[in-house]
Amino acid sequence: AAVSHLPHLLAFAYMNGLAEQPEAQRFLSLAGTGFRDFSRIAASDENVWRDILLANRDEVLAQSRHFRAALAALEHSLEDGRADVLVPLIRQAADLRRPWRLASPKNDDN
Repeated sequence: AAVSHLPHLLAFAYMNGLAEQPEAQRFLSLAGTGFRDFSRIAASDENVWRDILLANRDEVLAQSRHFRAALAALEHSLEDGRADVLVPLIRQAADLRRPWRLASPKNDDN
């Protein structure tokens, strides 16, 4: 749920949040590769993801709560104008993401 289901839920929410804004089409006209990469999974099959999210709802909701807490920490640092809090939060995310690589399929022949 943490690395598959939640990203889908977030992508769906992100696109819906964008769509609800009066300037959504203008925003989309300005979008580039970051938007493409981030929003790609929002185009996933709605019936498949309905079933996955509902079947795993307890863990998806638990992961959503973790995300909300992390987002709240970032929002509070912005509201308070606290670069000294914001920078370590960004660094923490970057430090976790930088070394990550997609796992290679296991080769049982070796």
